[in-house]
Amino acid sequence: MDVMGDKATLLETGRFVQPTGRDEPGEAGQAVEEARRRLAAEAGDVEAMSVLGAMLLRRGDLDGAEPLLRKATSTGDRAAANNLGVLLHQRGYADEAAGWWRIAAVAGSAAAAHALGRHHRERGDEPAAEYWLRQSAEQGHTLGAYALADLLEHRGDVGAERWMRAAAERGHREAAYR
Repeated sequence: MDVMGDKATLLETGRFVQPTGRDEPGEAGQAVEEARRRLAAEAGDVEAMSVLGAMLLRRGDLDGAEPLLRKATSTGDRAAANNLGVLLHQRGYADEAAGWWRIAAVAGSAAAAHALGRHHRERGDEPAAEYWLRQSAEQGHTLGAYALADLLEHRGDVGAERWMRAAAERGHREAAYR
C-alpha cells in the first residue's frame, strides 16, 4: 500500500472514502454548491441569487426561491424573471406570471416567450399566442416550435408543417410522430 499513517488506517477500516473518479457532484457536492451560492447571494451577487433561486425552485422550495428571484429580477436578470414566472404560475398567479414572462421574453428569453405564448393560448388569445410562440420558435426553442406548429395546425395553416419538422429535427418525439 502506498499510503501511510492515519490515512492508511482509515482506508483499512473503510471509514475513508476514496474518490470515485467521476465528475458527478452527488448530494455532498450539491450541498457545497448550494452553500457557496447562498454565501455569494447574501453578499449581493445577482447571478448567485438567480442560480440559487432556480435550484430551490427545481427542488420545490417556493418560499425559499421567491425572494431570491424577486431580488435578481429587480436588477434585470432575465433568467430570474422567467423562473419567477414559473414559480408564480405554480402558485396559481397566472396573470402575474405572464407579466414576468413578458419581461424575460422581451429581454430575449426563448423559454419565457414559449411560456407566455402558452399562457395566451390557454386564455384563447390566439394572435398573442402565435406572436410569442413564433418568437420562441425562431430563437430555436424546441417546445416553442412544437407549440407554434400545434397552434397553426389547429387553424389549418400550411406553415404548421415547417415548425413541426423543426421541432422533430430538434428531438421532440411527439413532433416526430406527428
